[in-house]
Amino acid sequence: MSRRRTRVPSGRLCAGIVVGAAAGLLTLWLLMYLGRAFYTRNGGWAFLLIAGAGIVVGCAVAFARRGAGIGASWGLLAAVAAMFFCATHMEYLASSALHDRGREVYGLIQKETGSTMPNPSDGSPGVYTYAVSSPGNPRQRDLSVTARELEVGKEYLMTIDPRSRVRPALGPRPGTDIADLVWQIICAVFIMFFWLAAAVVGFEPDEFAW
Repeated sequence: MSRRRTRVPSGRLCAGIVVGAAAGLLTLWLLMYLGRAFYTRNGGWAFLLIAGAGIVVGCAVAFARRGAGIGASWGLLAAVAAMFFCATHMEYLASSALHDRGREVYGLIQKETGSTMPNPSDGSPGVYTYAVSSPGNPRQRDLSVTARELEVGKEYLMTIDPRSRVRPALGPRPGTDIADLVWQIICAVFIMFFWLAAAVVGFEPDEFAW
């Protein structure tokens, strides 16, 4: 009676899986760490997007040292997923800050500082930005409102961050941002998958030879 032979994965395949998983986890940890350090709606998100994408692209280029560079293509896809992860993570941190420690106040609209008019051709709504002040916090902060114009000199209910790390939001204190949390998970899964693919292809295991 012949014994069925079990095929053992090659060392390169195992190394690619280990390196890809480690790179994916390191990328997620670093992006979340930077997010905690820089999350604001005043420009910190841009630094995080650039830094996160640059790190992933740099590592992907390192895997492209072997000719065709297919591994780098997967790495670049991981970079795109990392950028989406950054954007959703920043929005989630900002909304969570207002949900956890936000304070509801009636803020005074001082003046309009900028606006983007609605575009009927693509259905995009207008975005209006105002300088606002609140009781006990005379320093003006920017408030952005989508698809609604506010009256200058009038008071509106809004939620402010007592630590002044996040811009005010119009209306009562927001609930948990489930949508951004779900998108974060989806982007994290793609980052892990693309990194695994980049690392495995980059190590050129015997199983992929043809």
